[in-house]
Amino acid sequence: MRADLLLLLLGLSAAPPEVAPAVFPPGQIVPRVECSGDPSHSYALYLPKAWSENRKWPLLYLYDPGKNGPRAAEYFREAAERYGWILVSSNDTQSDGPLAPNVAAVKAMWSDANRRFPIDPRRVYAGGFSGGARTACLLAQKMTGDVAGVIASGAGFPDGSPPEKGMRFAVFGAVGNVDFNYGEMRRLDRTLGKLGATHRLAVFEGGHSWCPAPVCGEAVEWLELQAMKSGTRAKDPELAGRLLRDRLARAALLENGGKPPEAYVAYAETAEDFRGLADTKDADAAAARLGAQAAIRKTLAERQKLEESESRRVGRLWKDLQTALATEPLPPPAAVASRLGVAKLLRESAPERPEPERLSAKRVIAQIFVQAAFYVPRELAAKHDFARAELLARVAAELAPDRAGAAFYNLACFRALAGDRKGAIATLREAIAKGFRDVAQIEADPDLVSLREERAYRAIVADLKERPTS
Repeated sequence: MRADLLLLLLGLSAAPPEVAPAVFPPGQIVPRVECSGDPSHSYALYLPKAWSENRKWPLLYLYDPGKNGPRAAEYFREAAERYGWILVSSNDTQSDGPLAPNVAAVKAMWSDANRRFPIDPRRVYAGGFSGGARTACLLAQKMTGDVAGVIASGAGFPDGSPPEKGMRFAVFGAVGNVDFNYGEMRRLDRTLGKLGATHRLAVFEGGHSWCPAPVCGEAVEWLELQAMKSGTRAKDPELAGRLLRDRLARAALLENGGKPPEAYVAYAETAEDFRGLADTKDADAAAARLGAQAAIRKTLAERQKLEESESRRVGRLWKDLQTALATEPLPPPAAVASRLGVAKLLRESAPERPEPERLSAKRVIAQIFVQAAFYVPRELAAKHDFARAELLARVAAELAPDRAGAAFYNLACFRALAGDRKGAIATLREAIAKGFRDVAQIEADPDLVSLREERAYRAIVADLKERPTS
């Protein structure tokens, strides 16, 4: 994402409410609210059950990468209800597409929400997943002082606009333990620490996705604590005490469950988060006790070394893949898979392998897969270099056999966008043969619009609909 285009956002400003929001039912997600200044843009809305026009409310803007505002709002609904936040979740933002529509969507949503709702200007937040997370980070950077915090799931700051010292917003990052952006988020967390930024990183089990609802709740709670510290909301000793006890209990479960390194980190973060709000002596003492153990320090150091080694490994594999693509004639997919050491990666990622090795191998696979199944074939297909695009799809299928159908579905979309309808139909058939069965996605996908009137396309859809669902 280019930062210069989002400089347009500097023209945004808060305005007093002009449109009465009473028509929106509190306590439920309204899937589509059209922006009054630009009805071509819309958002999903959540107002807490205690909604009243007679007070100002914290507000969280959400940017889903798949234009699915209700989905993003649902992840945060419970936390928004508990802490009294408004959710305004875009139905128009997306990843991996032209930037201008995202800019227009962000501007339209910001302007509309400020006209409709009594927002606490000190407590405006932005959150997103993947490219939506990058949008949220960049908005906070450019709207200096107008965004108090960011919740970034699965991605961090955009290229060309890294975090800087003196940032005036807090960053809660979240990432799956086998997300292809895991390394990026870990490095970002360390960078934010060096810059003296207010930050936290939550790691959950899973791949590249929105953080689960419980983690979304943790993010909102953490931002509530930061608001107490900064004075933008009143301190609540009872709430702070309850949250502290919950955090200490979770840290104790980690320690008693045979995960002392994770417990050490949890105690240390708890002490930092609650300092000045509650008595942190128990968290401080536990962190000091565990931090003094050489074995724990060694384990944490080894994990960071593993992350660095993992990054180097991905770099080597990426170089090997580029070499294969530059070879004439193109090597067969099996030869490329052998050069990449796919069989070894799959063995390392097997369930019986030790967790650090297994998760690292899964992340390496995920990083190479997303390049081979999406980003590079998209570029090649746009240049009508379908042979190389297909080679990559086949390599991706070797890397992740359970996602082979998705790799070929992507290629079918890219071929259709490039005007190769015949090739797109053939590739779509192969995607289905390799396990892709989402007929609803096929029928709704705008990338396949050029195929809609093709007899072969209609036959594929009809056949899928007749197949058993299980």
